[in-house]
Amino acid sequence: MATVIAIDLSVSMLRDIKIKDTKESFTLLQLATHGVNVLLDYLAIHSKLEFVAVVTFSSTCDVLCSFTRDYDLIKAKITQLEFRTNTCYPPVIQTINYLVHSEWSNSVTCQVIMITDGNCYEGLRKPDMTPFLFPGKLIVVPLDQVSSLYKNNYDSNKLPNGLGYISSPELPLTPSSVAKAFEKIAKETYVPYSAMLRCGHLKSDVHLIPPPMSYTKAADFEIMTCCISSELNIIGFIESSKVECPATLSRHLVLPQRILDESSETNEASAKTPSFCVLLHGALKVENMIAVCQLSSNWYGLLVSWADNKKKSNLMLIILEPGTNAIPWLGDIRNLTLSPTELCKSG
Repeated sequence: MATVIAIDLSVSMLRDIKIKDTKESFTLLQLATHGVNVLLDYLAIHSKLEFVAVVTFSSTCDVLCSFTRDYDLIKAKITQLEFRTNTCYPPVIQTINYLVHSEWSNSVTCQVIMITDGNCYEGLRKPDMTPFLFPGKLIVVPLDQVSSLYKNNYDSNKLPNGLGYISSPELPLTPSSVAKAFEKIAKETYVPYSAMLRCGHLKSDVHLIPPPMSYTKAADFEIMTCCISSELNIIGFIESSKVECPATLSRHLVLPQRILDESSETNEASAKTPSFCVLLHGALKVENMIAVCQLSSNWYGLLVSWADNKKKSNLMLIILEPGTNAIPWLGDIRNLTLSPTELCKSG
């Protein structure tokens, strides 16, 4: 649902890359711009709801474009970039943390794609690198003819503290290899999470955008990893005023799956098909209620009607912290509803 693109404007990005067997040459910044355009073209087709922001950095970091779905506006702005001084990575993390928090809060999953030079192999592993304050990962695309010996100084392309990973284009660097690198990132990152939303005998196939991430927590004697089930079961409803603002891990749009067919007749038929997801959204909005759903064993979430502006609202899943007391003032969530066995007996 949210992506930040960070573009390096240091002097090193002015370096020319000559294309073998041709007279063409491109600066690293031109290759970076080409890669961003490929990514935006992919989002325009496959993930139109994605909000994208762009920051530029060298020794400091500035917001070039705040979150928007106007991809043409972003394309126009990245053609007017100017080079600055040397590369410094910590200000990038700080600026992105502030940008995401001010726009979305720290409970919204945000992907960060950084395009920089080969210095990232060492620079992003320094002790002064702090993690993001929101759920998400950093994907670094280094645009440089870095020798394999320099890369092999590190065990893997994973960055420390779970910050993210480095994804290098194939060498030699060409517009084609850069495009392939960004296409690969797009296909791996912007994949909707498919699930079944169920309430009694009513059910609906839905997509969760962005895909929910697994949650890892250190317990007394073990490390627990929780994963969301592909079936989201609504176990009850509660007034919005009684829930207020519980601690949350992330928020996700819940959209009904549509038949992916280019013919207009099929699309029209799909739009006329009754959807429990649409029914639930309308009911929650009118009644000012929240649906409590079970995500997996002892892990719960809230389905709410959320508006990103005054005219349009969406069904949103708020993922709570794992456990049965995720909303302390309500007590044990299991006591708010009948168990599946009791529900079968009452039916």
